[in-house]
Amino acid sequence: MNQASLSVTRWHQPILLVLWAVVVAIVTFFLVLERLPLPDSVAPLETMVFQQEAAGDAAQAVSLPDNWRSFPERPVESGVYRQQFDAPDGSTRWAVYIPNYSGQLLITVNDAELVTGGFLSGELIADQSVPFFAPIPRNVLKSGVNGIDIELVPGGKLVGFLSNVYVGPADQLRSSFEWHFLRAVRLPVLVVFWQLLLALLLFVLWYSRRNEQAALYGAILLVFSSAHGIPVYMPSSIAMSNTVALLGYVVNFWLSVLGLLFTASLANRPLPLRTRYFLLLPALASVAYIVLPKPIFDLVDTFIVVPFSLLMSGWVVYLLVHSALWQRQWDSLILLISVLGACAVAIHDTLIIANVLPNSNFLHFRIVYILLLPAMSIIFFRRLIASMNHVDDLVSTLEERIEQKEAQLRETYAQRQLLEGRQALNDERQRIMRDVHDGLGGQLMSIIAMATNRESRPEAIEGSARAALEDLRTMIHSLGVEDDITGILGTFRERAEQQLALQGIALNWQMVEIPPIEGLTPSAALNLLRVLQEATTNASRHSGAKNVTIGFSLVGSDGDFLRIDIDDDGCGFEQATTTGLGLKNMANRAKALSGTLEIASSSNGTRVCLTIPTRYGPSL
Repeated sequence: MNQASLSVTRWHQPILLVLWAVVVAIVTFFLVLERLPLPDSVAPLETMVFQQEAAGDAAQAVSLPDNWRSFPERPVESGVYRQQFDAPDGSTRWAVYIPNYSGQLLITVNDAELVTGGFLSGELIADQSVPFFAPIPRNVLKSGVNGIDIELVPGGKLVGFLSNVYVGPADQLRSSFEWHFLRAVRLPVLVVFWQLLLALLLFVLWYSRRNEQAALYGAILLVFSSAHGIPVYMPSSIAMSNTVALLGYVVNFWLSVLGLLFTASLANRPLPLRTRYFLLLPALASVAYIVLPKPIFDLVDTFIVVPFSLLMSGWVVYLLVHSALWQRQWDSLILLISVLGACAVAIHDTLIIANVLPNSNFLHFRIVYILLLPAMSIIFFRRLIASMNHVDDLVSTLEERIEQKEAQLRETYAQRQLLEGRQALNDERQRIMRDVHDGLGGQLMSIIAMATNRESRPEAIEGSARAALEDLRTMIHSLGVEDDITGILGTFRERAEQQLALQGIALNWQMVEIPPIEGLTPSAALNLLRVLQEATTNASRHSGAKNVTIGFSLVGSDGDFLRIDIDDDGCGFEQATTTGLGLKNMANRAKALSGTLEIASSSNGTRVCLTIPTRYGPSL
């Protein structure tokens, strides 16, 4: 990441943290105070007559809200609340609305059972309070005095609770019901979906990056925490509510341990024990939940599960405080803000369970994750962005290094080409010096020797001088070759016609369009001219021919080879292969050209066939 982006990030981090702290404080404030709207235009039934007929108790007046945990002497059995209300004449549809209750309800108006129309209305959700709303049929509601009976079957951790009861026009009650229904039912459903979706994304992140252990622990933590919302989908019976209440303790046990593992991994803090030892106690608690009777498990929960969960929770807060404040880790700080808000809500729920707040009965543990889920989403989204920025920085650095290496390679290649050019030039100089010394030098020494010998004939001296001059011209013409050999072949044709004409021999030149021969060096061109020169010289001196034909053709599937045929109509010689030095030189030069040389001779003449490739490698 470049310095500009770093400075922008550092500038925005405090602002983002302050904004997040404000959001968490506001959400926590509203959750704890439970400031949901109530129907102000309808007066509630604040007192009712309560009786438990199964216990043989006499009817007694109670004030609403009625919290059963405030009456330890009250049997945990079904009870009935009775009251009367007045309804005016008119066609307005009336309904019964209860903002908050715990247990299972059966409501009758004028001895007619009300049919609930809302999702889960009137059903029991273990360890949770829900609202109730049911319209009163028009044929049931009477003008004047009406009677309402509310049978409440207690169960679960909250035992029984009945808030104020509203009976009035349905359109004036529905708005408040929808707010309470949103908090008690729809919001937990939304939280469960969010938990499972984020758990899936974190698991995919961990599967792609195995070193991201915090993602794995976070995914498992969210899967376990989503178990809190299962009762919302499964309205239970009274007996099942007690089982679900105990299961909640076990789930909390797992969550405390998984929360510690997640926090330690997120803060990069090692734990004193291995992971399996931390998971041992929740596993044993799960077994105890299955096999132990409820009274014994209650003791295990009281003296082992709850203290251990509190210890783990305190450890989590300590790790977050240490890494957030002392190590200045941004992820830990944003999670610490959410955890502190969740702790405030958890304390509020604990006060409700302990009946310190008897008029409140709604537990927020199913929706407290709306404080934690955004923090976890922000943390891993930020990590994903940081990883992408890191990858971009690596790619940018890699591209710069590649460009540097390419520049170095180009420079090295240019230097190598220069060195190779110098080496090729030096080799060519040495070759020319060797050819001049071995060929032209020997001829000049022979001419000098003949000139100093008084018995030498001028014609012989002249012939040797012409041969030396011809050899020098051949060498000079080979130096000017560049892939295109048509120029040196044209020069060779002129000299060959003159040479053959002196012997009374006609030259038949059959040329085709020859493509540029890639990679042809002056040395290779000289070898080609030497072969042609030797074949032409042999035809003029030894064959007694009257005609010499030199033909060119391209052979191969794609014209990959150039074929040159030198034919004469002379007397030929006895064998196609001989120990003559001239023919051996021709064969060696053809080999140096990476070609082939074929010689066929008969009494009707001689054919020399030279085949060479039209493309050469750089080493020729």
